[in-house]
Amino acid sequence: MNERRWWNGSWARLTRRDVFVRNAADGRWQVELRRGGPEGRVRTRAFGSEREAVEWIEATVVGAEPSWREIVAVRPKVKRNSRRGAVKAVPSPGGRVA
Repeated sequence: MNERRWWNGSWARLTRRDVFVRNAADGRWQVELRRGGPEGRVRTRAFGSEREAVEWIEATVVGAEPSWREIVAVRPKVKRNSRRGAVKAVPSPGGRVA
């Protein structure tokens, strides 16, 4: 599922607003407007494409207040081998190390 998210920058329950855009299973795009955090009131609206949904959000929701920002998902860090350039010997099908 593809998802984008915007937040108005407020941590307070009474003033917090979140907006999500999700790709629904039927190919449509759903905009979820959330007021008051995770336990707050939720409203949804459907669009035919992601572009339509994002344009609507930017024109009607995000454009109204300068404090809105898009939240970018952070990928977890990949644990890397401490020895750079180390090559692991892998046995070949004949039992010899290649």
